[in-house]
Amino acid sequence: MSKNNYKNQNDSGSSIFLMVEKGIGRLFDFVFKKNQFESFGKGEITKMWSDVETMEPKMAIIEADKLVDTVLKRAGIRGESMADRLRRCEGLVDRSSYQAMWDAHKVRNQLVHEFDHGFNEASANEVLWKMKKFLVALGAFKNE
Repeated sequence: MSKNNYKNQNDSGSSIFLMVEKGIGRLFDFVFKKNQFESFGKGEITKMWSDVETMEPKMAIIEADKLVDTVLKRAGIRGESMADRLRRCEGLVDRSSYQAMWDAHKVRNQLVHEFDHGFNEASANEVLWKMKKFLVALGAFKNE
């Protein structure tokens, strides 16, 4: 085996190992923290979510997105923006819930930043369902 082949295989192995180590570190931090959601009172997340569900669709999506971000911040997920915090959650929930949250967050961004974003109540309900699915997968409603 040439030196270059050995070096390339070694670099690939190192980068894979670093990715796995980083993911395990995030998971360890999340799982073994005392209680990520202890800063919320009993039933507080459920109450806030219920309030969101009573709002008109566009506002409900915006407020639900803010609620998800608040949950992430209070759970100790670090990042400069919500997108940064979401990226840190990738290994903490199943892939489907993670992708659904990203899709929902993109819709929220379109609602906020695009003037004439086509939107209806059925799509609003789907977006809200995706956000709630993420919170459930994250364990935010566990101690309710």
